[in-house]
Amino acid sequence: MDRILSSVASKTRGSVGRAAAHRTSPVPPNHDLILYEYEASPWCRIVREYLTILDLKAQIRPCPRQTLFMEGAYDKESRFRPEAMQYLKSSHQTDDMTFPILVDRTKAKDSPEVIVESYAILEHLWQQYGQSVEKGQNRPDQWWNSPSIPFPIRFLSLAGPSYLRPFPSCGILKTPSTWDNGTEITLYQAEGCPESRLVRETLCTLEIPYLSIAAGINSSNSYDPVKGHPTPILEDGTHVFYGASECNNHLWKTYKDPSGMMPRFWNMLSDGENLGRAGSWGVGAYTAFLKGARDFVPQHAMK
Repeated sequence: MDRILSSVASKTRGSVGRAAAHRTSPVPPNHDLILYEYEASPWCRIVREYLTILDLKAQIRPCPRQTLFMEGAYDKESRFRPEAMQYLKSSHQTDDMTFPILVDRTKAKDSPEVIVESYAILEHLWQQYGQSVEKGQNRPDQWWNSPSIPFPIRFLSLAGPSYLRPFPSCGILKTPSTWDNGTEITLYQAEGCPESRLVRETLCTLEIPYLSIAAGINSSNSYDPVKGHPTPILEDGTHVFYGASECNNHLWKTYKDPSGMMPRFWNMLSDGENLGRAGSWGVGAYTAFLKGARDFVPQHAMK
């Protein structure tokens, strides 16, 4: 059932994020990107789609919710939201934390660029890493994200995977895990790949950070030991796993907290517990519609 729903979710996006765009010159090397996001957010999804389209690598810092409501709230148990808040306060002098948040350390690790809001992130990525993309390719994203399509249709397409995969374990709510800083995980994947989505959901739910390597059609990021093997491919230390079932079985068996603790659902964080923004009641995929009928991506990405 998971595979069927994930496949239908990908179809609602019309193959956006399945292939890398053709380029006249290679992807700029040594880019250093950190993305704070969570799998179920439509606005995080569109950024991940363009990471695949632009064939970029990024360090993913999953920031699932700790309660269903109070989107910006978190407590000391959150693994990466405190880190994201630190970047946000240092660069934007605000605690109004919504996702995605991109940290670009390519030019200077000590003074990175911190970009918030999906539109601004896409504009930055396209300006910095999309200059060599060939124009006039008729990519799927150019159609599905076109402002000529009515906003409700564009939004329902973007949010469709979230509506089809609304379960807490689908990258929405944090589940306690035993991951520690000594473990480095790499995921070769494509945003529009149904099986890749299932692995990303697990990594997000368990708050496990990983290096995401775009491996869509036409990608330059081939996996040398098994060239041509379909995504996803997960590297955990010296171990390699192929396909969603094998990857997820390993992740849940290795990193799920054996104490049996359950994620929070309806209960709120008290004022004393909440280290995030007070009074944050947004439910991302549902209230994002209220942001208004706007362009999803910069116009130069549509050419």
